[in-house]
Amino acid sequence: MPSYTYERLSAESASFLEQENPRIHRHTTSILIFDPGPLAKPKGGVDFIAIRSAMEAYLQNAPRFRQKLAWIPFENHPVWVDDRDFNINYHLRHSSLPQPGSVEQLENTVARIKVQPLNRSRPLWECWVLEGVDGGKRFALLLKTHLAMVDDDAGSGLLQAILASRPSKQPPERTPFVPRPRPSAGELVLDELVRGMRLPRWYVERFAELATNQDRLLHEIRTAARALAASFGYTIRPPLETPFNGRIGPHRHSAMFQSSLDDARGIATAFGGTVHDVILSTVGAGLREFLSSRLVNPAALDLRVATPISLGTSDNGGLANAKVVEWVVDLPAWERNPRRRFEMIRDRTRSLRRADGALPARLIATDETWLSTRLLALGARAVSSHTPVNLTVTNVPGPQSPMYFLGARLVEAYGQVPTREGHGLGVAVLSYDGKLFWGLNGDVDLLPDLHHLSKCMQRAFHELREASSSRASVTPLFEASS
Repeated sequence: MPSYTYERLSAESASFLEQENPRIHRHTTSILIFDPGPLAKPKGGVDFIAIRSAMEAYLQNAPRFRQKLAWIPFENHPVWVDDRDFNINYHLRHSSLPQPGSVEQLENTVARIKVQPLNRSRPLWECWVLEGVDGGKRFALLLKTHLAMVDDDAGSGLLQAILASRPSKQPPERTPFVPRPRPSAGELVLDELVRGMRLPRWYVERFAELATNQDRLLHEIRTAARALAASFGYTIRPPLETPFNGRIGPHRHSAMFQSSLDDARGIATAFGGTVHDVILSTVGAGLREFLSSRLVNPAALDLRVATPISLGTSDNGGLANAKVVEWVVDLPAWERNPRRRFEMIRDRTRSLRRADGALPARLIATDETWLSTRLLALGARAVSSHTPVNLTVTNVPGPQSPMYFLGARLVEAYGQVPTREGHGLGVAVLSYDGKLFWGLNGDVDLLPDLHHLSKCMQRAFHELREASSSRASVTPLFEASS
């Protein structure tokens, strides 16, 4: 038995490291806003010492957050090793918003922090404690997590470890961190040679397994063929350029708003669809108004969105073994009538759900783990960088009862998905405690008016809500053109 420990990154995880450059970063950002409760200090602010102590204790339940990258010589493939120089002060930061701590000031702070690359010589995460939110009445946790950290066997995420469904939960007893021995360069090279010799045997065993289960083999062949055909179909019909597509720069900004989950469910029930259809319809209608204000005719555009979604459930009814697949959905921004626009999107998602024609990406976590940013990262990982689309929309369903951190109640939760080459816009929607929280990540150069787009989406949601409560008949097809 070897006296050292390490984990080899999958090819997919390693690819997220290779994709990074000064303009493109491959980490997700989560913004959680709390009522301070017992963490409030008598003279103002929050008890940062208590937060740091709790974080150190909880890290023992999130081992990946104390591991860093090492590289196999010659092959130059990354592996995870324990960071023997780990210091939480380089990962847990403390700052404050300028007064009065408005939403706009929070968005500006988020934009400044999220655009900074993670230090690859340390574990690939940062958590910022931001005081002064809403005039000092609240505080925020901002967590940046690299997509390479989110593997199926990576263990719990940090937010999964610290958040609880009851305010009385206390951190575990803190135990000293004893890093496991890391391999030498020679040991990594030798292990890689042995691994290379074992690969042909693995492929033989895999083929024999599929050959003895013909139904499974046929299912995998059909699934791959459908996905390949769909991808080829979209490749020969590439999306048209929009004002938010093009070469992105190094700077980002953020916009955040919230809407009622009950309203979204009411819209979905009235129109015979899902909350996911409501989200996509809202994005499509918001882009229609936004493009019109840019003097772009929506009728001339073929808007296409990549959206990762969970399909299926585990045997026990949870989401532990659900597949995350990439769907490509056309957004009929040219359609004026909100009901017909919704029906077109609903019919497309129904067809995708029946066919299950997208390639499965990763396994999804349980309902209780959504706030670990695992689902947000899995969604970002599921979207292929080669799919010809205009933007990404990620929908992360979450618990509908309050969550707490050291007795402080979580009141708002937003996500930010990383932008890809050629994409100046990414949308993440998190549901929590009866609300939908919308997080927009935009490139400053391509989308300087991101907040205008945010307002357009808010009006689009209200338009859908009004249309769903109306008993008016469906608008005829000939009235739908712009």
